[in-house]
Amino acid sequence: MINKYKKIILIVLSSFSLIGCNIIDNQESARIETKLEDIKLSNTIRSYSECIEDGKNLDRIASTKNEEADSLYNKSAKILSDCDLLIKGNPYMIREVDRMQNVALSIQNYIKAGNLIQASLNLREYKNTFEKDLIFKDGSSFIENIETILNHNSPNISGQFALTNNSRVVRSELKRINYWSKK
Repeated sequence: MINKYKKIILIVLSSFSLIGCNIIDNQESARIETKLEDIKLSNTIRSYSECIEDGKNLDRIASTKNEEADSLYNKSAKILSDCDLLIKGNPYMIREVDRMQNVALSIQNYIKAGNLIQASLNLREYKNTFEKDLIFKDGSSFIENIETILNHNSPNISGQFALTNNSRVVRSELKRINYWSKK
């Protein structure tokens, strides 16, 4: 008889302990996973934005310095290039135009720093990643301007820059270089 009471008490206590447990069903589990994923995405976007801001700040500082400008432009370009790696798995998190402009700024900064090899590599990556081109306010093409600058020593480029969609400044500078290199 005592064993019977012990069993009943054990069953009652087990029932109360199970009722006290917070059982998570599949729907609740999915909500928790979605919330965690949202937090990860928010943190990634925040990290990307802070990274871009750091790169742009260095770009602004470099534009005001004369002595350390090359180093600062190179550092800015490296930071801006690395920022894109933060969202490589989820590029949809940032507007494509914003990403294009940030990568373009890194390419320009590599050119300003004199690191033409890295600028060429980043331009190739830019062209493989984005199927569009950025157009400057004067109507010139970002890709064609950069390609012209990077290939200005090529023997085939001498008369071709007049046919490409380059800015007036780039065209006049290349004409000047071409004129003085023939003399």
